[in-house]
Amino acid sequence: MMKKTASALFAAAAMLALGSCSVPAGWSVDGVLNDAPEGTAMALENYSNGLWLLVDSLRTDSRGAFGYDAETPAHYPELMRLTLPGHGSIYFPVDSADNIIVETSANDFGAARISGSPAAEGFAAVDSIIAAHGNANSPELQRALANAITADTTGIVAYYTVSKSIGNSLIFDPNDSFGNRIYGAAAQVYALHHPDDPRGHALIRAYVDGRRALGRFVPSDSTTVIEVPETGLLDINLYDYTGTRHSLSELASGGKVVILNFTAYDIPQSPAYNAMLNTLYDRYHNAGLEIYQVAFDAEEPEWKAAAMNLPWTTVWNSPADGDTVLRSYNVGALPLSYIINRNGEIGDRVVDPNELENAVRRYF
Repeated sequence: MMKKTASALFAAAAMLALGSCSVPAGWSVDGVLNDAPEGTAMALENYSNGLWLLVDSLRTDSRGAFGYDAETPAHYPELMRLTLPGHGSIYFPVDSADNIIVETSANDFGAARISGSPAAEGFAAVDSIIAAHGNANSPELQRALANAITADTTGIVAYYTVSKSIGNSLIFDPNDSFGNRIYGAAAQVYALHHPDDPRGHALIRAYVDGRRALGRFVPSDSTTVIEVPETGLLDINLYDYTGTRHSLSELASGGKVVILNFTAYDIPQSPAYNAMLNTLYDRYHNAGLEIYQVAFDAEEPEWKAAAMNLPWTTVWNSPADGDTVLRSYNVGALPLSYIINRNGEIGDRVVDPNELENAVRRYF
């Protein structure tokens, strides 16, 4: 068991303010439990594969202070909790070498102040939203939490949010139509920002199982096909809004110039970017320009509504398809485009939208 005194807690803060060069090896949690006798025990637990595993037992000192130092950094954002027997639990995330600060009291243990990282603040915001609503089926609650998920870039806040319940009622059920869409949104957060984190794969499995329970189309393992043809172009096979599969390599093999665009229709940049693509398509389509657009929207109905109004090839990389396409094409942020020349070879990678028109012009 590892613990710190209250004086050590505040001394650590002073050292940070002075720019101390002493950096902890791993993450840590420090806190104060008010209104509790010295030696009050709490369990520090980590969530793993559906189970809460005991990490350590923490005890307060005479001032109510407690602490824990991990020996190594967290390789992925981790979901942790402090449990005070008979008083409930406090949930918080840790990542890398975070120092999480918890202030609470024994009389109102769940109403803790948590700080120390953007993800910790995200947890606190989610808990505040839930506390303001007493009904797990409240549409206002579900919409507010859905917004918190789509705004998240850490992944762990989305993962925490979809697991929440009020009493014995899940707020988001992956076997429910709306809940399944929210699980898909959380899975897309991981695909876009943390593709290697196993929690993202767990969300994908829950999303796919939910779609099966709802009797809806579930892409098979071959829905997304990534191949390396002789030309060296990484092929993509995905479905459009009519259910028709489209191959990037086939489109690029006809002597055309192809803009390969990665996007999501629900991001703020999408309307302006699509307007730019539309201008280029109108200008150069008769001269041999095609567009193959891969969308990573979490919700299928909204994606379809946008895709059916576009004149070029639009396909959907659903949460069930995972992050293979993103990783294969080294997509770190959306939107992003590649230009494929008339020989079916990648010519340009265009990150800045302002450079797209000049890049395309060079091929005509």
